[in-house]
Amino acid sequence: MIVFNLFQKLILFPAYYFFHHNIFFGFFHKYFIRFFFYKKIKIELNVKDIPLSHYSSFLFKTYEYNDRKLIENNLNSNNKCVIIGGGLGFIPALSYLKTNNKILVFEINKKIIKNLQKNLLINKCKYDFYNFNLKLEKPKSKYETFYLDKNFLATSMYIKTKKMVKVSNIHYTKIKQFNNYNTLIIDGEGIEQCFIENIKKLKNIKYLFFELHHNIFNKNQINAMFNILKQFKFKRIDKCFNSFYYKRN
Repeated sequence: MIVFNLFQKLILFPAYYFFHHNIFFGFFHKYFIRFFFYKKIKIELNVKDIPLSHYSSFLFKTYEYNDRKLIENNLNSNNKCVIIGGGLGFIPALSYLKTNNKILVFEINKKIIKNLQKNLLINKCKYDFYNFNLKLEKPKSKYETFYLDKNFLATSMYIKTKKMVKVSNIHYTKIKQFNNYNTLIIDGEGIEQCFIENIKKLKNIKYLFFELHHNIFNKNQINAMFNILKQFKFKRIDKCFNSFYYKRN
């Protein structure tokens, strides 16, 4: 989900709400087109909690725009991807299309798993799937608490709501052939902090894509994450709005 800082909001506000977040175009897409088409990718949208206005992003192909641009510009057959936050399946399918390598997909929201896996099959992806919360540090408990939102994109352990769900944790060392993957793509509401703070554990990860959530973290927390990446020899290669691509030297 695109999260803008204040300057970006002022500049992009009109276009954002006309193309990306428009209830009228959303209505047209939901009831007359129904699928999201992007190049060779077809995505079913059989998920209850998609706000009507969000459908306009499928019509104008602005859905996951920032992550999509980084992946299209930087992934190739050298990348073997772990994807945190499978969502509708678009970013996993695009990653597979760009690399032609088996992908490893994690998604914590059980409500969207059936739709996600169907889209991976429709797009002929080779994948392993886990309905777990991936942990890099040793789990303190068997489960992690996440908060659900009316918008399926906003499931988070940071943004609290009245609806809570317990998700089973799994340590990365329990994942079969995890060390064979060299690319980490993170698309979760704030979960990027957990992975960046523990990035030293992932010696196999050379390429890192993540969405930075300015609505969750303050300036000091953001600077701390960037400093950790610098400490462990990750260099910024590309950026699109609040999404970043780093490569380890």
